[in-house]
Amino acid sequence: MTEISRIFNIQVTDIKSLDGDINYSNIKYAITDNEGKKYILKIYPDKNELIQAKEETRILNKIGKTLSFSVPQTIETSDGQLFFQHEKGEAKLLSYTEGDFIANVHRTPQLLFSLGEKIAELDKALEKIESPVLASRRLFWDLQHAPFSYHKIELIREPEKRKLLYYFFDRFQHIVLPQLHQLRHSIIHGDLNDYNVLVKNGNIEGFLDFGDSTYTPLVNEPAIAMTYMMLDKENPFEHILPLIKGYQSIHPLTNLELELLPELITTRLCISLCNSAEKKQMGQDTEYVLISEKPAWELLEKWITVNPLKIKGLFLEAAGFKTENKQDKRNDLIAARTNMAGKSLRLSYSSPVYMTAAAFQYMYDEQGNTYLDAYNNIAHVGHCHPKVTGAIAHQSRILNTNTRYLNDLFTEYGSRLLQYFPAKLCKVFFVNSGSEASDLAIRMARTYVQRKGVIVLEHGYHGNTSTGIDISSYKFDGKGGKGNPAGILKLPLPNLYNGKFISGKEYAEDAIKSVREEIEKNKNPCALIAESISGCGGQVPLATGYLKALQPFLESFNIVTIIDEVQTGFGRLGKYFWGFEMHDIIPDIVILGKPMGNGHPIAAVVTTEVITDAFDNGMEFFSSFGGNPVSCACATSVLDVIEEERLQENANQVGSYFKNKLKELQQNHKSIGDVRGEGLFLGIEFTDPSGAPDTTTAAHVKDELKNNFILTGTDGPYNNVLKMKPPLCFNKFNVDFFVDQLDSLMKSRK
Repeated sequence: MTEISRIFNIQVTDIKSLDGDINYSNIKYAITDNEGKKYILKIYPDKNELIQAKEETRILNKIGKTLSFSVPQTIETSDGQLFFQHEKGEAKLLSYTEGDFIANVHRTPQLLFSLGEKIAELDKALEKIESPVLASRRLFWDLQHAPFSYHKIELIREPEKRKLLYYFFDRFQHIVLPQLHQLRHSIIHGDLNDYNVLVKNGNIEGFLDFGDSTYTPLVNEPAIAMTYMMLDKENPFEHILPLIKGYQSIHPLTNLELELLPELITTRLCISLCNSAEKKQMGQDTEYVLISEKPAWELLEKWITVNPLKIKGLFLEAAGFKTENKQDKRNDLIAARTNMAGKSLRLSYSSPVYMTAAAFQYMYDEQGNTYLDAYNNIAHVGHCHPKVTGAIAHQSRILNTNTRYLNDLFTEYGSRLLQYFPAKLCKVFFVNSGSEASDLAIRMARTYVQRKGVIVLEHGYHGNTSTGIDISSYKFDGKGGKGNPAGILKLPLPNLYNGKFISGKEYAEDAIKSVREEIEKNKNPCALIAESISGCGGQVPLATGYLKALQPFLESFNIVTIIDEVQTGFGRLGKYFWGFEMHDIIPDIVILGKPMGNGHPIAAVVTTEVITDAFDNGMEFFSSFGGNPVSCACATSVLDVIEEERLQENANQVGSYFKNKLKELQQNHKSIGDVRGEGLFLGIEFTDPSGAPDTTTAAHVKDELKNNFILTGTDGPYNNVLKMKPPLCFNKFNVDFFVDQLDSLMKSRK
């Protein structure tokens, strides 16, 4: 204290150590003199930090007197120097600004508007300053250097959180980085968080701690400030708009800067969370380090539920820019699609939805609305999952070719996929779609058995090829269909709800009787094809014991069992990775499709060695694109995500929770006749008071859920079954929202 008193001609009466940013080595003290005046002493043991500190001092002392608010000013020593030698390193004494942290005061719209004005005022002053020192700085906090933090994502243990950082960093990588060169660059404060802004008597008093100053895109300044002002807010996007308006009134952002602003805010959140994860691993998880961690996660989790167009639109409108109205384009798209594709290609809902983007279990339309997707099982691990999209993009830049050439991915993925199957199912053939896989499976069975007839189940669906239509009761018995094709034996769907029989055993006995009659007529089928849960039949699980009792009989007549896992496979059923497991059988052929590539066109047929050998009869099997390197890279990433994010376990837990909540709902609404399914493959059957199918209520519920921004579908022979088959990242929060909305609209219908 004596040394400070001598150098600055003040009488120090109190000195206290202050917490510092552990990313830096500088040491801070609060000093009070005999007149009660306060100062900040900063000591720099690190010479590199000292270089930055001297440049910061030069700049702030130059602009400080021009500003309408306070910034730290370095006080000259008694001999006119800004820095002096301290036993711990070179040091400086700073002026002290009185006030409360903005983190601790009520942030009114007026205060946020003023904050925007002050930030803009600061940035206008800083843009006139040139600094080779700051221009050469490479700081991981600087948003333009966000890639410095990518590797830290793996330090985050919770997979559901980790994927959010992958997603938002991916958006930065592909939306922001390519456009950074077009943005205005300037020196900025770089860390206007809510503990670096002081408020006094309801006004912005000053900004503290310029230690993260750097030369970077100007828009990063408001982006960083907005990030912290949005934390812990119920309506963060609306809450922050006054700050944009205030900034815009002094130092207007361009249209492009405003469009990138949302991506920069989420990038700042991601960098902060990566830093917290790193400090935790290093055992430096102090309250200072983690102060923003919880609200940062909450904001990111809320962000993913909001349509990017809505956020961008709010920011642009707050800045005075007009946003595009896409309603006219929507109508043009409907007309163009009808003219181009024909009427047989239908759209969902009487008023179709125009989607512009999606993320995980959320889909976004052109009007800025967000839809909870409880329907699109094709996006198995979530829409636009960054690991999947990244795998596709990466491999497409390296090699994509047909399977006549050797490549690592074909065998690596095929071998890995087969590990999920019983040893008997040891061969795989790749194609492009479930329809192709169904077609190939029937062709294999016919070649192996040397017969053509096929046993199918009522209401079954197995694809859109000619063969697929012939073996799909859903198609040949439906509108435009011509009934049973020759050689097709149709069995009743073993449905225990309002079905023909009350047990799987009875259904199996009836099936055996029907097949035996065909055999006695010398019409021996080659195969039975079935889904373990009939999707188009109305989410109907095949009666327990049905396939188990039927398969030995089929085997005795060399009739192949084909199980279609296009909708039910890859962990969707929770307890079971494959649907056939719930029936305690091992089929001869398995068909895979939709979820295999998360929407990318890849499918497969998995079968036995004996069937494969018989199929090798001289006629070559070849699919130009089936199993190509990009498809295999994509499918591999899907398996990675299923495992890393424990999505089968999630399907089991969330699916059980969902089913139980629906069954509770059933007790209060007599129109719900049945709730059924496994995991995240569920159905609600609506019936009238007599127990007859209630198509009207099902259609009403589907449309009203859509109007409340929830996507579902209806199916079954009477279209009276509401079906839910969401991406496997669906969570209990989503379930509660779904059930609450369903309950409300059904109450309003009474």
